[in-house]
Amino acid sequence: MRTHLLYFGWVYVLIIALSFGMWNLIYAQTAYRPPQHARIDVYIQSSSADQDAVNAFLEPIWKASVPNEELVTAVLMMGTGGDNDYYANIQLMTYIAAAEGDIYMLSTSDFKRLAAQGAFVALDDAIAEGIISTSELTLNSGKVQLLGSNEKGDLVPVGGMQQFGIPSRELYRFATDLAIDNRDMVLAVAANSGNDEDSIVFLNALIQETRAPIPDFFK
Repeated sequence: MRTHLLYFGWVYVLIIALSFGMWNLIYAQTAYRPPQHARIDVYIQSSSADQDAVNAFLEPIWKASVPNEELVTAVLMMGTGGDNDYYANIQLMTYIAAAEGDIYMLSTSDFKRLAAQGAFVALDDAIAEGIISTSELTLNSGKVQLLGSNEKGDLVPVGGMQQFGIPSRELYRFATDLAIDNRDMVLAVAANSGNDEDSIVFLNALIQETRAPIPDFFK
């Protein structure tokens, strides 16, 4: 028996490992996942944050502001975007094209590029109606003018400037509590989320909860 285990013990280890892997695969395929209208996914460009820490931070905000939602969870995206970050751009465009994500926290350059193409919800009415409180926040970098195509196929500005995002620089808890470098980032609600009403309410709660005195390293 001892000799048998010596020469064939690896077979039993392999069987156990394969069984465990198959169980995880079956669980992942069959585990309940809330439908899109009952969840809010927050996609954040950050290579420094810890996803479990971000989810723990979001949970009490979610349960207080949109308790009807079954789940609010964070997805951390690679890199910080920008024209030279090829793989980060591919990942970001894949998520946008697949209609994934309800709230995005992106670099200002990525935000402006996508907002001009209609990727995000205009927040002007929500701000005017007090659904989103932006008092004492600087909003300029969240304003974008939509682009459309003329008869020649050239991109041209359409309409006036609109508030498609909320700059996060002055929301200092992103940096102090979550290790997210938010100095040049913008929060926005995806136009194709399918859950934009609750996403806007949750965005406001997130804005209020991340306000804090300016830390020394931001001065």
